Amino acid sequence: MKQGFFSALYQSSASIDYLLGKKRKFMNLGISDNPSVEIKSTDSEDAHHISLYMKLLDLAPNIHENTKNISALEIGCGRGGGCYVMKNYYSISDITAVDLSSANIRLAKRFVPEAKFIVSDAVEFKTDKKFDLILNLESSHRYSSRLTFFKNVASMMKEDGSFVFGDMIRKNELQEVEKMMNESGLKIIKVETVNKSIVQSIEQHSKKQYPLATRFPGLFPRRLHSFFVTIHSRAYNRLKSGDVLYNLYLLRKN
Repeated sequence: MKQGFFSALYQSSASIDYLLGKKRKFMNLGISDNPSVEIKSTDSEDAHHISLYMKLLDLAPNIHENTKNISALEIGCGRGGGCYVMKNYYSISDITAVDLSSANIRLAKRFVPEAKFIVSDAVEFKTDKKFDLILNLESSHRYSSRLTFFKNVASMMKEDGSFVFGDMIRKNELQEVEKMMNESGLKIIKVETVNKSIVQSIEQHSKKQYPLATRFPGLFPRRLHSFFVTIHSRAYNRLKSGDVLYNLYLLRKN
């Protein structure tokens, strides 16, 4: 991950929440689409976050069949939200998860103690184990090298494995990013642009998730708005205008 303000904020916000005992497990923007699996009443506040993970995971073929035999790896696992969804909504038990932030990993262990968590930079992480499913959501835009990341993902996939990938990509960089995927030994099987549903989710939930930043935007620096992607952020405006695309991909090995 690129160093500086965002990586420091990423680590410190998790550390504070860990010390305060907060139970926020999701960091993605969420989506306004209906979930493919009924959300439990205890997870109702996180329905938009869970729905985004479901939309991404459902790109993988036969994801709801024989899930107990699936080995899954989430790179950039944050606070364990994706692992929680895989465990509790897809019955996947063999889960490995990686994140740069040790504070995030401590939080994630609270939510999914059965998973194997590893503190590592997403770009540098490699293992000899081969996975049926690799997941990466909403973090690669801050990696030091997407090309290296994609190459490492390809090396950790089984021959018939799936890589489900979702992130924000600048429209003028889309061709370059998809070229990196191809050069890494990955083939795009499906791609879906979901800007409209992502923007609706931000508009519906920003005020509740970030009440002070939404009500008093001038009190907070622009970079803080961009980190959380509030309705006052540049990222929100670019997603709404289409200058930045929010794309979901299913990729297989070439």
